[in-house]
Amino acid sequence: MAKNKHPPTIDEVLSVDLSAIALPRDKISECRFFLELATNEPDRSRFRWLMSAFLNSVYSYFEIKALSAYEAFENSKSGEYIKDEGTLKILRHYLKITQNKNNRSFVNTAGLTDLTKTLYELRKENTHHYPFTIMDANGAPPQSYQFGVMPDNGIPALEFCRSVMSIINEIESKLK
Repeated sequence: MAKNKHPPTIDEVLSVDLSAIALPRDKISECRFFLELATNEPDRSRFRWLMSAFLNSVYSYFEIKALSAYEAFENSKSGEYIKDEGTLKILRHYLKITQNKNNRSFVNTAGLTDLTKTLYELRKENTHHYPFTIMDANGAPPQSYQFGVMPDNGIPALEFCRSVMSIINEIESKLK
């Protein structure tokens, strides 16, 4: 999105389509949407695609939440953003969060707990290296689908994703 070189005119401000702006909780609904679809999807390829969408929406949730915490309030005199230390403290139970010193509107998140480290590693592999490897552990898909190729080392996919959703729900509960 290109940045305006001038402040918007009153006509531009009044022409904004407010219905196009998603509510902050929309990312949580997006995560739930993909998990719900995956929970009922027996086809391995379609399940893989839904897992990819789920993990990317979770990643997006964490990135947006972290950036929002860094840009929570604006100092009316200086125009500088003020961090929401309470939100950052909660997020830092699960994530490593860094803000780019040269571009304050860019944050980077990484896994901190075993669960979030696995989440970020799975997403990185799927996004940057190769599609998910999904194996069927006992022939009762989708509940039997696991991330991986080695039967003794697979990660039960839906169980893992439900645990990730539990973290999101826990974060949201703490932020209320």
